Amino acid sequence: MSKSSRQRKRNPAGRMPEVREEFSGKVQTQYGGAGLWRRYLRKVGVVKRLSGVQVQWSGWRFRVVDYLHALLCGLILGLGRQCEVAGLRADPGALLALGLPAVPSQASLSRFLRRCTKRAGQQVLAVNRELLQAMRRGRVVATIDLDAEIVSTRGNPAGADFGYNPKRRGAKSYCVVLGSWGETRDVLDAQLHRGSQATLSGKLTRAAYRAARRSLPKGIRRLRLRADAGFFSHELLTALEKDRVVYCIAARTTPPMKRELPGLEYQALDAKWAICEYWYQGAAWEKPRRMIVVRERLEPENPRSEQLTLFHCDGFAYQVIATSATWPPEAVWHFYNNRSRLENIIKERQDDFAGDHILSRSAGGNATWLALSVLAYNLTNWFREKVLGQRRHRNTARTLRRQLIEIPATLVTRGRQYYLKLWSGHPSRRLFEGALAALEAFSL
Repeated sequence: MSKSSRQRKRNPAGRMPEVREEFSGKVQTQYGGAGLWRRYLRKVGVVKRLSGVQVQWSGWRFRVVDYLHALLCGLILGLGRQCEVAGLRADPGALLALGLPAVPSQASLSRFLRRCTKRAGQQVLAVNRELLQAMRRGRVVATIDLDAEIVSTRGNPAGADFGYNPKRRGAKSYCVVLGSWGETRDVLDAQLHRGSQATLSGKLTRAAYRAARRSLPKGIRRLRLRADAGFFSHELLTALEKDRVVYCIAARTTPPMKRELPGLEYQALDAKWAICEYWYQGAAWEKPRRMIVVRERLEPENPRSEQLTLFHCDGFAYQVIATSATWPPEAVWHFYNNRSRLENIIKERQDDFAGDHILSRSAGGNATWLALSVLAYNLTNWFREKVLGQRRHRNTARTLRRQLIEIPATLVTRGRQYYLKLWSGHPSRRLFEGALAALEAFSL
């Protein structure tokens, strides 16, 4: 008798059996694979390092490090709200897997963030800096990518004011100045500023460069920097030239510069693109600087108007890149265009680690949340590379959560020992067991 015949004999009508739900099962959790992260955080000593963060907090049940640990674990799990982090209290299996004795309530988390200061955020960034230097020990080449993003706010959080805000015009906002490592995709530094500072001053651009460079390991011998036109300033260029850093920064086109661009001699790369180089000296500059000009022929029916760094004139669009490199013009252009990887870092940090969420009315609380978001992103980035061996092609944080963390499990007790029973036929079993073995051999 065939299999289909046996099924028809047991169920002649071919109907699906009725299913009834009962709340009578054992303790279960959707984060059955979170134990990987408990072991990983213990290996790198995150909790011990966070214990040095100072916040004036007089809570009798939870310490400062308990709040920071809970918020960090929530970000790693993809929980970007206080209510979602506090919801872990109802999941004893997840608490045991993460190594959390308990989790504060939503109201307690809110009060804690209000008591945080910008100094606490800087101390969390210092923890990120220590771990980054330990993880990237031995590196000799680094490229710093600088960028700024606008974070819109609702209500009146401290430190937010009116400025350039294309997403919500007329609303208050913060400006986050971000520095990342181009080769490793690590976030070096992130600072929260007022929305009115979105038009970056020379002092602010130089401070962003200094902060990002301070996060690099000491063995770096060849340092390069890329940034868009928002960071173009005489102060930053002077600091980079003094430190002998090779830079490629999109230039803000001034009226004198615009008048010179159409009359330059361009070398055609193809029917659409042409390139040239010349030396330009600004009004306050002591000496001229090398400029690479990229000219694009515009199509009449599809003009380019969305690129703010392009200057339009007579059917052409011009992009100017200030550089101290001695490379051929085409090499400078291609090197600068590689900074587009930073957009993927910003997007993943915003979407998967709540980097653009505003959780507190306190500027210090928002700065601390931003620093924890950076730390959670970097920890995930290092986990992909050091534990899973993903260097060239890396899974997104959302994919890793689905494959390694969000595995249903049943919590059982046997002989005074807790066990999370995972489905033996789960599709991620081989990947999970391989990551567990690699994590056992991992050391910082």
